[in-house]
Amino acid sequence: MRVVLDQEDARRLGQSLRQHGLPESLDLSGDGDGLLAVVILAEEKRVSAAAERWLRHQPLPDAFIIGCTRGTRCYCQPQDWWPVAICDLVSADDQDTLLTELALRLARLAEMEAVLASDWLHERAVGCSAIWRQTLRMVAEVGRFGHGACLLLGESGCGKELLARLVHDLDPKRRRGPFVVVDCTTLSPELSGSELFGHAKGAFTHALTARDGAVALADGGTLFLDEVGELELPLQARLLRVIQEHTYKRVGEDNWRQSDFRLTCATNRDLEAEVVAGRFRADLYFRITQWTVRAPCLAERREDIPLLVRHFLAESGQAIPQVMPEVMQQLVRADYPGNVRELRNVVLRMADRQQGFHVLSTGGLQGIGLVADMVFAGTNGSWEQALAEAVEGALDAGLGLKGIGQLAESVAVQVAVRRAGSTTRAAELLGVTPRALQLRRQGRQPDSG
Repeated sequence: MRVVLDQEDARRLGQSLRQHGLPESLDLSGDGDGLLAVVILAEEKRVSAAAERWLRHQPLPDAFIIGCTRGTRCYCQPQDWWPVAICDLVSADDQDTLLTELALRLARLAEMEAVLASDWLHERAVGCSAIWRQTLRMVAEVGRFGHGACLLLGESGCGKELLARLVHDLDPKRRRGPFVVVDCTTLSPELSGSELFGHAKGAFTHALTARDGAVALADGGTLFLDEVGELELPLQARLLRVIQEHTYKRVGEDNWRQSDFRLTCATNRDLEAEVVAGRFRADLYFRITQWTVRAPCLAERREDIPLLVRHFLAESGQAIPQVMPEVMQQLVRADYPGNVRELRNVVLRMADRQQGFHVLSTGGLQGIGLVADMVFAGTNGSWEQALAEAVEGALDAGLGLKGIGQLAESVAVQVAVRRAGSTTRAAELLGVTPRALQLRRQGRQPDSG
């Protein structure tokens, strides 16, 4: 995290912030990488000058914090063109209170940045696109600092359960407790009460022993209602008291029980439209939406696909093969109605089909459900354009200049041999000796002499 103190005496301001609680570990030099926060104390013309300097040009800072007291408030008049999403005007009664408040806000930003930069988060929530990082930032805020119910929105297969688990694992109070998943699509009207609330012995036929439901099992942790929009209206009504009071009754019992849990829900439905249509209770909707986070579909984060492909290949349990640029290019271009879940299935199918090989080649694309309109020279557009697109695919696959050169040489040899029909004629096409061509086909470099 980078912090810029936009003051004439930035060193003195930094010392004052330290005295008011800013951690010594937070660098105030303005150097480094990561989130950029700019801090200005309101003085005559200073705020407007800083806004012109920081908010008129790209890239914008991640946070633009203006501090003022009652005495300096007149020097800070926010303009309509200021980007609301990054501007934070902090007003306090006196200078000491203001400095404490600024120190707290910078410490909070630093803690958020540490979460987003952590290895464990990158290993679980793979991706570096802007929209995915923004989603993770919101999830980190909900999990680390939020306490109420959270609704996760998004298409099927885009990672809502993953985000729900992150909310749980980031919650200092809940992360050591259980994470209990209820798939609302599987709750039958007859057994839903028992599944959620448990039942007493003899409550119904075959209830030979008492049993805890999901609400009881989630005590001290998180209750995750997946596809909450599928709940029947009668069950929605029964959930209201549980969410509001954290009390419930087992089926077949009259006494109330307590369960202290955090509620997280997910749905691929438009719940606001469902409320209007009368299929989802408005009072329940407002109880589960203290926080709302939308998970982006895969089409919105295509730049994450190469990272996801390598992540899923690592899951296959074998050495990660090299992915040919044409293959990665096709994987990035393809449509995935099932989002990340579908991409994972595609990659694992390819890995199974080419198990034991060191290169994931174009043959692995056959029969896996993707439209394999591969770009080869002489098919669509000029060969220069096709080559440029192939290089883009290689870069997406993580190949450097040396790797691209080696792969291009290998492909050139294969195409020339196939086209010429013999090693000698292929060597003539490529302008090398037959021996040099033979060595290259064997993966060896000819002697420079």
